[in-house]
Order: sequence, then structure tokens, then C-alpha cells
Amino acid sequence: MSADGSVTLVWGDGENKFRFAIGQFRELQEKINQRRILIGAPAVGPMSLLTALKAQDVWPDDVRDILRIGLVGGGMPIKDAHRKLVTYFDNSPPLEHALTAFAVLFAGLVGVPEELPEAVKKKKKSSVQTTPSTSDKSTETALQ
Repeated sequence: MSADGSVTLVWGDGENKFRFAIGQFRELQEKINQRRILIGAPAVGPMSLLTALKAQDVWPDDVRDILRIGLVGGGMPIKDAHRKLVTYFDNSPPLEHALTAFAVLFAGLVGVPEELPEAVKKKKKSSVQTTPSTSDKSTETALQ
């Protein structure tokens, strides 16, 4: 899994590095919940936001904030991230970007699946190679 919560994705005009670590999660929570508190809506955490993204039932500003915070967390200067969002996000339907926002948030929460640590890869490989028992004894015991 991605050790630093980063993922590189094609978005906007090419490949971009997005990163969500604890500082980015704190900024996101503050930003999205500030809006909710103002209208009396319940606060949400990153897992609730991830679920909403998957269901495409997310607020447009939440999608935008995930992309912005992720780009800056990935090393893009704030002005460049803002310019990119104005160009590629603000002039298109927000849900076009929900899948990218989902991938960015998911990578920050659980890592990138193709970057599994060697110990996990070995464990998965050994569990896949096991063969089921053909013993009649275990079946007979269970039926009695």
C-alpha cells in the first residue's frame, strides 16, 4: 500500500500526484463540516464521504475540496492547483470528477492496492495455493 497516502492519476491535462495524509484529512474535515454546520446538517468523516462518493451522492464542493487538497498535498503549488480546478472542475459537471475524488480519498485512507507490502503479497499467494480437504471424516462428523 502507498506508504504516504499518495496516488498518481490522470486528471485535467495529464498525470497529477495527489496525496492525503493526516494534515490533508484535518483540512478536509474542517472544510466540509464547516459548510454542514452552517446549515444544521450533521458532520461527516472521511469514510462517510467515501461512501457518498461511491454512491454519487456527494456535495459538489466536497468533490472540489478533495481534489484541491489532494493536489496541494501531492506537491502542487496552491496557485497552480487553484488554476487547474478553475479550468477543469469549475466548467464541467461535478460528478464527472467523483471517481477521481474517490480514488484520491481511498488512496489516502487505505493505500494503493497494487503497492502491497511483500509480507501481504506472500500471505495472499500462500492462501490462494491451498487445496481443500477431501477427507470424508470431517463431513461425517459435521452431519452427526
